[in-house]
Amino acid sequence: MQKIDWTRFLAAGTIGAVLIFILDILFHGTLAKDMYIGYPQRSVAEMNGLFPFLFVTYVVQLLMFSFMFLRLYPARKLGNAAWWGAWGGLFVVIPNMQFFVAVKDTSWLLLWTQVIEGIVLCMAMALIFNFLYRPRNAVVGSTIG
Repeated sequence: MQKIDWTRFLAAGTIGAVLIFILDILFHGTLAKDMYIGYPQRSVAEMNGLFPFLFVTYVVQLLMFSFMFLRLYPARKLGNAAWWGAWGGLFVVIPNMQFFVAVKDTSWLLLWTQVIEGIVLCMAMALIFNFLYRPRNAVVGSTIG
């Protein structure tokens, strides 16, 4: 099993998570700003107060996502990153699907937009992480097994 360069891992993972957080905020502030009209939500002031918590959840979740990527794909090629982003991204948004069942008046459009957004953002995260983390002594072509 390949050793993890923890300093590099934390730097690459945190930079990637911050970039994904910014992309998500931009997406919801521009292209999807009306997506949640009629959907139960907190007031803007209350949400703004919770942004630090939201930011921490992004960093922790995407660091865990990146750690799993390292363990599943030690060779870390671009194709592996895109593939992990797609499947890992689907895994990340499964709770959205479960939440959809419980929340009245949630539309299928909202659900599928969230699923696609989550997968695309996770693919971007895996690709960014793959580019930033690549250790100097990486073994290309090694796999688990």
